[in-house]
Amino acid sequence: MSTWEKRRDRLESLPANRWWATRPARRRLVVAGTAALVVLWAGLVVIARYAPSDLARNVYLSMFGLSLVVGLPVVSWLHAATRGALYLPERFLDERQLIERRRAYTSAHGGTTLVLGLLFVLANFVSWQDGPLSITIPLALIGPTALTLVATHYTMPLLIAGWRLPDPPPDDDEDE
Repeated sequence: MSTWEKRRDRLESLPANRWWATRPARRRLVVAGTAALVVLWAGLVVIARYAPSDLARNVYLSMFGLSLVVGLPVVSWLHAATRGALYLPERFLDERQLIERRRAYTSAHGGTTLVLGLLFVLANFVSWQDGPLSITIPLALIGPTALTLVATHYTMPLLIAGWRLPDPPPDDDEDE
C-alpha cells in the first residue's frame, strides 16, 4: 500500500468526515475559514495605517495568531470533509471528485485573479492621491502581503469545494 493510499484511507476514516459530512456543516467551516482570511487581510490594513510602530506589529501578530488558530483546523477539517478531493493525487480520486476539484480550481483561479486585480486598482488609486505614481509602502507590509496572498491562493479552492460539494452518497450499509 502506497503512502497516498494510506493517506486516503486515513482521510476517509477520520471522525471529521462524519462531523462535517453535511453541506450545512461544511458551509460553517467555510465561513470560519473565510473569516480567518479576512482577519489576515485586515491585518494588512493595520500595518499600512500604523507601520512602523509597535502597535502595528503587535496588532498584526495577534491577528495572524488568531487566523492560524482558526484557519489551520478549518483547512484540515475541510480536507477530511471533501475526502481529499483537493489534497490527494488525481489517480486516487473518482470521477465525481475530479470534476469537483477542477470546478473548485477554476473558480478559485477567477477569484484570485479578482483579488490581484483589486490590489492593482487599489495601488494605482492610492498612488494618485499625492500626484501621479507617488506612493510610500512600508517595508513591513511586503512580507505579510506575500503571506496573505499565498494563504488566499492555497485556501480558496478548498473553501470553494467545501461550499459547493454536495452531500456524499449514502453508504450501502445504511440502506439495510
